[in-house]
Amino acid sequence: MRDVWTDLPAYRAAVAELAPRVRPGGGADAIRVVEGRGAWWERLVDAAAFVVDEPDPAPTDVHARLGAIGSPVAVVRRRVRPDVVADAGAEPVVPRHVVIDAWGGRTDATALLRDAVGWARILAGGSLSLVDRADTATATTLALRGLDGVGASVARAIGGGVGGALVATALGPRRLEVRVDTASPLAEVAFHDEGGRRIRPVRRESPERLALRRVLDAIDAGAVLSDLPELAADDAVISHPS
Repeated sequence: MRDVWTDLPAYRAAVAELAPRVRPGGGADAIRVVEGRGAWWERLVDAAAFVVDEPDPAPTDVHARLGAIGSPVAVVRRRVRPDVVADAGAEPVVPRHVVIDAWGGRTDATALLRDAVGWARILAGGSLSLVDRADTATATTLALRGLDGVGASVARAIGGGVGGALVATALGPRRLEVRVDTASPLAEVAFHDEGGRRIRPVRRESPERLALRRVLDAIDAGAVLSDLPELAADDAVISHPS
């Protein structure tokens, strides 16, 4: 049984759901849940593994230091869930171009842009380089280049309210569309081709439970999760001015 160190009610509920694998507690062998506001990276201490909940974008030098962490770190990005990412990879798409449309409130605008870039990276099949960027008071557009000549365009509009939503589309012989909205816990993944439209079964596990389960599985397997390098790649793109 592994202790989970958290004061966040949603994670306490997830701990109860995952019993007897975990229980509330602390100490050097615990999984620590870290809120992602502010300098969250300074709080990745005094635990055997970590869950970082909705991290703010971090500078490049910080990500370079985080690369030395040898313990599992799950990063919770509710708009980029690992199980939804797996569903998006359930059928080969071979995209020629990727289009991401995102919109949301000003408070979460930078993280929303980062998550939109994350989906561009995922659907393009690898790392992205920035070709061009345009910013206005209410919108940002990015032109990106991926592997094997795959292009990606990202547009993020800023409006009223909080939260954010996005539609990620991979265009090729088969079309893939992912719809994510922070106002709803249910994402939609759909494939389109000559056979019609197929929607993947909806994922209903809470993001908190999913994150704790992934960390537990990584500890059991002696593995290090790829969440931090992926976060670093997406932060690097949005921090580049042009």
